[in-house]
Amino acid sequence: MKYFTVVAALAATGLAQSIVISTPAANSTVSAGQPITVEVDKQNTLTGSIEVALVLSIVPCPADGCTDPSYNPSDDLGQIFYNGAYNPQSQPGAPQKPPHQNFTVQVPTSFTSGENVALIATHLNLVGAGPEPVLQVLFVPLTVL
Repeated sequence: MKYFTVVAALAATGLAQSIVISTPAANSTVSAGQPITVEVDKQNTLTGSIEVALVLSIVPCPADGCTDPSYNPSDDLGQIFYNGAYNPQSQPGAPQKPPHQNFTVQVPTSFTSGENVALIATHLNLVGAGPEPVLQVLFVPLTVL
């Protein structure tokens, strides 16, 4: 019973430090060669963390699609848009919105109309008093116009 409580607490700590790609929305369309704004939100938490890095990239989906449960975006990050610091900030005029950072990136012209792609965020931070490194890789599927 104690073991389960410790494991559950550690899992909750890791999840509490997670990020979310809030813009663009999953399954939305983007245009090749055009800029898009990527908003990366950080979940509010009571546990302290130190941000280390964020990588934003884009890759074509495999033939069976990005929604296939076996798809793992960390296998190939594709073309990297951004590789650097992540410094999410709260907006004083919007207290309901979590801390976030916006990035303007350009969709590569190498993608063709109708192609399904994955916008990937790879996030590394240090969590807790230890601290413990936490790596998170997530994606949103998009369609190129």
